Amino acid sequence: MSDPTLADLRASLAADGAPEHVLELVDDSTDIDDALERLAAAGVTGPPVSALLDGFTPLLEQGCGPLDAELSGSDFLGVVIDSVAPEDLHRALTAVVSDGEATGSPEALAMARVLAVLAPAPVRDLARAAADRLVAGGLRDPRWVKAVGKPAVGECFGYTDPHGAQQGVALTFSYGRKVHVLVVLIDHDLGGGVKDCFVTDRPKEIRAGYEQAAEQHGMVFRVYPPEQARAIVADALDREPCPVEPDQVEDVRAHVTLLRQRVELLPEAPRTPADTSVHRLKITLSGSKPPIWRRLEVPSTIPLVHLHRAVQDAFEWEDCHLWVFHTPAGDYGVHDPELGHGDATAVTLADVAPTPKTRLTYLYDFGDDWDHDILVEDVAQAEPGAAYPRCLTGRRAAPPEDCGGIPGYDHLCEVLADPFHPEHAELLEWLELDDPADFDPAAFDRDELNDYLAAWAKVLVKP
Repeated sequence: MSDPTLADLRASLAADGAPEHVLELVDDSTDIDDALERLAAAGVTGPPVSALLDGFTPLLEQGCGPLDAELSGSDFLGVVIDSVAPEDLHRALTAVVSDGEATGSPEALAMARVLAVLAPAPVRDLARAAADRLVAGGLRDPRWVKAVGKPAVGECFGYTDPHGAQQGVALTFSYGRKVHVLVVLIDHDLGGGVKDCFVTDRPKEIRAGYEQAAEQHGMVFRVYPPEQARAIVADALDREPCPVEPDQVEDVRAHVTLLRQRVELLPEAPRTPADTSVHRLKITLSGSKPPIWRRLEVPSTIPLVHLHRAVQDAFEWEDCHLWVFHTPAGDYGVHDPELGHGDATAVTLADVAPTPKTRLTYLYDFGDDWDHDILVEDVAQAEPGAAYPRCLTGRRAAPPEDCGGIPGYDHLCEVLADPFHPEHAELLEWLELDDPADFDPAAFDRDELNDYLAAWAKVLVKP
């Protein structure tokens, strides 16, 4: 969409009789987005509708297709969503539709048709009704209207890195022979939200790039059933976006609305009891005396790679060594046929431990051999409104990384408890501690752990 310039915005506001202090807000802005934020903060709901409608003029041109219209509409909605408080969004969009319809212009019709496809559900019907009235009043719909929002669903594919930190998913769609793909980057280390999202008409190149990256960097490439792709991306959309770089921030703002609409087109897998159930696990560090353990509740459908992450958080490990789950169904970790390790990104906890009393082990750091005994204590329905994974309780601090396994940790505790031990100062320095009192083997803070888990926890049953 050809966004109005700051000069266009200022001219429209001046023509509508805006006071000088409002015009100064625009003068002090760096770009349109900045101006809209300043206007919203000052209580000015937004630019006059004439300035907004100017951005829809390209949608009236002969060569505009349905994807062009959708990209313009998604970008427009991204600006509006960024410019108003969430509780004001419905009111703001309703005003835009109403004010646009009042102009009776072709641009207003194009805007209404796009919003009828991409806007939040309550606004779609309002926009559709406004567009129908404009057509009844004598305007003609653009050629793209019959197809917009109805592309054919194509192949879905993607990759997951060996540690489950980042995941790429590509959703392919087509309008006739014109194919396009929405490329989505999900960052599980940053909460599992959308980190980047963009649209390209080169799905073959995207797939080849994914396959090459998987081969060169040990990632796993997959072709997803559309139902699975929908579940993955819908889960990411339910979480806070997590763009980092400026171009990612801009990409997500411009394309996330279109992504939501495309996800709605993918078939939805039927829900099963496992989708809303949780496993209660007691995880004990084998050989620890007194015992070091945590009791966690995690989604039954959690992939083992994410259970690995939960254990890392629970025991304050730094995820810098190899790991593997030994389960009744086989061994799973970073996929390695030579070691006999299956792919932990493709298997869920319910797959390998479906019932209470099932046991599995989690081995972290093949040198120090931190072996964790995991007992499934119960499988039950999730509590409404509760977010998982979560910690119920636990005992004692976890050993520091690279201290030599259980024998090394026992030695560490002994040395730090004896200020006259010849290794006392050396180990204090290694732990980067000034005072041995700062090292407390009995310490455990459930609330602090749950704060870590909350960054990527999810509500399974709405309250």
